[in-house]
Amino acid sequence: MNEADSMGRPGRFLAATLCGALCLAFFFRNQLGNGFTLLLGDRHDGVIALSILEHWFNLLRGLEPWDRTAYFFPVPATLGYNDGYLLFGLIHSVFRSLGADPFLAGELVNVTTRAIGFAATLALARRLGLPFGWALLGAALFTISNNLFIRGSHAQLFSVSFVPVLGLLAERSLAALLAGRRAALLGWGAGFCLAFAACLMTGFYMAWYSAFLGLALLPAWLLVAGGAARRRLFLAVQAQALPLVGLLALAVLANLPFLALYLPKAAETGMHPWADVVRNAPEPLDLLNVGQENWLWGWLVRALNDAVRPGFPAWSERMTGLPPLLLLLYLAALAWLARRPALPPGLLAFWRALGLASLATWLLTLQVGGVTAWSLVYAVVPGAKVPRVVARYQILITLAVLLLAMAFLASRRWPLLPRLALVALLLLEQANSYAPLFLDRTLEAGRLAAVPPPPPGCRAFWVSAARQESRFGEAVDDPYNHNTEAMLVAAVRHIPTVNGISTFNPPRWPAGIPGDPDYPAAVAAYARAWGVTGLCALDLHRMRWSGPAAP
Repeated sequence: MNEADSMGRPGRFLAATLCGALCLAFFFRNQLGNGFTLLLGDRHDGVIALSILEHWFNLLRGLEPWDRTAYFFPVPATLGYNDGYLLFGLIHSVFRSLGADPFLAGELVNVTTRAIGFAATLALARRLGLPFGWALLGAALFTISNNLFIRGSHAQLFSVSFVPVLGLLAERSLAALLAGRRAALLGWGAGFCLAFAACLMTGFYMAWYSAFLGLALLPAWLLVAGGAARRRLFLAVQAQALPLVGLLALAVLANLPFLALYLPKAAETGMHPWADVVRNAPEPLDLLNVGQENWLWGWLVRALNDAVRPGFPAWSERMTGLPPLLLLLYLAALAWLARRPALPPGLLAFWRALGLASLATWLLTLQVGGVTAWSLVYAVVPGAKVPRVVARYQILITLAVLLLAMAFLASRRWPLLPRLALVALLLLEQANSYAPLFLDRTLEAGRLAAVPPPPPGCRAFWVSAARQESRFGEAVDDPYNHNTEAMLVAAVRHIPTVNGISTFNPPRWPAGIPGDPDYPAAVAAYARAWGVTGLCALDLHRMRWSGPAAP
């Protein structure tokens, strides 16, 4: 595929645009087929995400403070109970301003982030010296990646699309540092600091995992780079000490909102207990757990699960593995780099460091019978108690695996037909029949429109009755049922609610469901504790208001 470099810039741009459009069409093929009526997510986690996206739209219109959502009223800094979705919310606001309803705008955010991920991966691969053809294939595989596709109901995971942006900014900053270009260092470095702060405020999983891999990359590079390279870096840091200190100060300032929002909530909630974390750490078999409906390898996953761990849930959170052929190419790349191939010294050191850091950090996540080295990370590394599903690290590591695999492929001389067959197989093994499309846009938009205006004097509301119907088998006698719908009603109709639900909930949160005898008393206790007045009730079964009065 090296011949693609001779296409010229217009030809490469056209090829990249066409390839990116095809990748987006393939990833969102189901939504295109159903007219964007069935969307990624569900009316539990998916609706929570939409309520936070609407929060940013409300903020930009001056309707809400930046750190307090319309749910859990009037608890301060309620944004800190969940991922912030900042970048998603800004994109969402553009589509809402253009007239899209909340559900369509939320799905268009996913489309946009995948497009950003494609372009950034292609640019990063080119900066790392990959020929255009292999860089384009890497960007395509990243965009249609199987593990994100089958885990797409968790909106925060789409923030992996911003990781190649961080990688590109970091590479440009390092290049400027080594070249002694102070202005470029300040420009690219500032871009990285601001982008990373925005990613932290968007989705903690992928931001923290990228920092974890990035920090492992430095000692790996120091280990594999020669003495001359280490001296060059030391001299460059010494020469650019002042701008580096300035960038460090900018990084601290840019992350102050994140720290001010989330540190108190982390202290309040205690974050995730170890039992929840180790339960979701991947076993060795999960390295290739691509799901039982993967087009090429579903039969293998099913057979291995039946043979090694019968009864293992088919749709476990650990279903984040990488396809076998891509994994084999990754292992081949590690073996190739171990032999010190004839590459420019700087590129060789980088590829070897990336291989070492990716392998070491990936192995740390694995558990065997509940025993895992991740316990050390959990105990020592700041922020490690926040990610509950350690298996999601495999979604992040996909980028490193792809880059290394493409670098290995670019080093080979392949006849045309085997090369085309390999490309076809690499693309095909990313395809899966399972898609978590459990958000009925028509139904949910209709229910939202059916909520009448609140009565006079209603300053906040609680849900007195929940819906009883279930479109996709979701539980209705469940705390999520009424709380998530209340969150979206509050955000879109601009009336706060004492209801809400998140990974962590505030003090005095009214647990239970509207059918429980003790639920109204729990709401009343919450209202008294937080000084809520003008509280009215919303019946989401009959779509009627009552009050305002104490429940």
